[in-house]
Amino acid sequence: MGRIRAFVQDDIPRVAELNWQFLQGQTGPHPPRLEEYLRQVFFQNPWFDSSIGSLVYEEGQRRVVGFLGIVPRPMSVNGRPVQAAFGSGLVVHPESRWALPGPQLLAAFMNGKQDLAMTDTANGLSQQIWVGLGGSTSAAYSLQWARPLRPGSYALYAMSRFGREGRSGAGGRACRVLHKTVSTVATRITLRRLRRPPSGATEEELEIDTLLHSCLQGCSARYSLRPEYNRESLGWLLDFMSRMKAYGNLRKVALRDATKEIIGWFVYYAKRGGIADVVQIGATKLHMKTVFDHLLCDAWNHGAIGLHGRLEIRHAQELSESRCFFWGTVPLLFHARNPELARLVQQGDAFLSRLDGEWCLRFGASGQEYMSAALNLPSEEGSSPEATKRLVPSNFQPSQPLQTKAAE
Repeated sequence: MGRIRAFVQDDIPRVAELNWQFLQGQTGPHPPRLEEYLRQVFFQNPWFDSSIGSLVYEEGQRRVVGFLGIVPRPMSVNGRPVQAAFGSGLVVHPESRWALPGPQLLAAFMNGKQDLAMTDTANGLSQQIWVGLGGSTSAAYSLQWARPLRPGSYALYAMSRFGREGRSGAGGRACRVLHKTVSTVATRITLRRLRRPPSGATEEELEIDTLLHSCLQGCSARYSLRPEYNRESLGWLLDFMSRMKAYGNLRKVALRDATKEIIGWFVYYAKRGGIADVVQIGATKLHMKTVFDHLLCDAWNHGAIGLHGRLEIRHAQELSESRCFFWGTVPLLFHARNPELARLVQQGDAFLSRLDGEWCLRFGASGQEYMSAALNLPSEEGSSPEATKRLVPSNFQPSQPLQTKAAE
């Protein structure tokens, strides 16, 4: 019989192997950086609490066959402290799935000491298990917005997604809707270079203190439930995201008006030739369109073909007027013993962006790390770029554009 126990640092090599092979679908040895990633996220994060720690499922001779990462996140409800926690990276060895380690790990997490358990990256099967165990989904955080920047390239991207995923169930229906919508929107977007908006606003690098005191405090005050940060925790998070480059290169921009007052900000991953993923965008009253126009221009100048982000319902009108379109995505799953907490999340009265869950804590392996693992090489030496590229899986999407030495 198997059992669930706390994840300890001695488990890291085994969990890294499970993650690499069965969560990321790669072959060969995992990159050493994956072990350091697990150590940083689950043992060295500024919110670490051993009483709300990650879990493993072991069987037989203490063999770990399942893992669920858990990261505590402090929040508050109208000034009252609330302990939240996000679950991520659920993985189970295929040969052990008969014992149902996955549902047992999720049940143990949901019954933990936190006030609010959440996850925002679950797949379809995990969603079914979560709801079956008494959890809920929030429709308020289940929509994504998109804005093509280079319509031709974006249409090709949408068609490639349609080709890969368009033959299966709900994923197929979503892809067909996405493909049809992109085709319609792309014909309405003028093919011209995006120019800096004549708003009179000036851009600057978004510093930690500015984000913490001038941006988040004011914007999150409009919500009952909101995350709580200090300089240490916010600095750690932004530094981690910048180093990991899971979705591209992190950009952080603040905007000031003519009186030097902050009117908004945006944080996103720039990716030349790919999709720029928005982590967080905020603005003072009446300035959302100005901030969004600056975001569009910045992403264009950094070579993105389109922008994606999670929809905040309060900004749906401004985004729609800026020629964005919307579709359903991975819903926010949550479990709260307190009915008031559940109601706030269900009704969208929570300031929750991609900065506040596990989405931003994803591992960002480089293209070379994936390819070296496929070749079972300690480094890039000993193989030609052409031979290496042939061994990359057809569904591989690197966190950074693939570049050979000759192209640098």
